[in-house]
Amino acid sequence: MNKMITVATFHLPQDAYIIRGRIESEGIFCYLKDELTVQSDNIISNAIGGVKLQVHESDVNRVLPILEEAGIIEREFVIGPHAPEKGLPKELKFVLITGGVISTLVLIYYFLFN
Repeated sequence: MNKMITVATFHLPQDAYIIRGRIESEGIFCYLKDELTVQSDNIISNAIGGVKLQVHESDVNRVLPILEEAGIIEREFVIGPHAPEKGLPKELKFVLITGGVISTLVLIYYFLFN
């Protein structure tokens, strides 16, 4: 049996319907996990991680270009075995390092002057 993989998440089910139709038009089975739960109470969407668009593991490589073309994902930010062989983008590295340095300086200031 093929394992289902989450390839995208959406805050509301209606945000996922168009891309689900696009994926199904290619003959690829997909499933919207937690669709009905979020439909019954939209407020809990963030608590349960939103509506998850899932496909069979064997179809992931066919679906990722569709999601990328639709602007749902940026392939360079895909995490896991289907991610491209790249490191983090330079901009993201800069933000992470800068945030770490600023946090460290704030802690040092706090402990020295309070």
